[in-house]
Amino acid sequence: MTAAERIENIMGLQRILFVICVNNDTLYEQTKRQVANLIVPPGHSVEIYEIRNADSMASGYNYAVHMDAAFKIYIHQDTFLIHRGMLVDLIQLFHHHPELGMVGLAGCVDMPANGIWWEGTKLAGQVIEHRQDTYQLLRFDHGWHESADYIAVQAIDGLFMATKVDIPWRADLFNGFHFYDSSHSMEIQRAGYVVGVPVLQSPWCIHYNGDDFDQVTYEQYRTIFVQHYMS
Repeated sequence: MTAAERIENIMGLQRILFVICVNNDTLYEQTKRQVANLIVPPGHSVEIYEIRNADSMASGYNYAVHMDAAFKIYIHQDTFLIHRGMLVDLIQLFHHHPELGMVGLAGCVDMPANGIWWEGTKLAGQVIEHRQDTYQLLRFDHGWHESADYIAVQAIDGLFMATKVDIPWRADLFNGFHFYDSSHSMEIQRAGYVVGVPVLQSPWCIHYNGDDFDQVTYEQYRTIFVQHYMS
């Protein structure tokens, strides 16, 4: 047990653990600065667990599954959290809705048959996207104007995945860097929990999208996802 863990036990603090796979220190350092700037909810502590040289997102995230934390937030190293009160809002959402097992910032209510969530109907959430030196607000229309706290969805994007339950990530099926997020969304629901996207008036993060995209590998994992979850 670390010194921080002993202090948490003595003070009765609930740990919020950020889990990040890292292969770019420039992006990661900025992400850490954004996390350090967040308001910590009373009775909680915040830590970051970095994973280096992960074979896949799912296998990397599995290192954190059995770590002691009340909430785990799996984010990309290029997800910059800009809403300082995000953790307060997030913890309140989990407390008010015990059915919620996982929360994301973008997702689809109905997963299309091809398994590509953003091609589905009734997309929910909002994110500021940075791509090719341009910032763009992506605000999906479904539910953002409703009085509800969140929209129940079938799948969320992996840029931000906050969990209060520990379900193993399917590294046996997704041993790369695609579809681990949609897969985990399905596994959370199979375990009896709801996956949700909060109804936000303004975005919580900026996501710095890269330009590299391996279509062949993506198609390989899309086929696995459809066969395993959509048939």
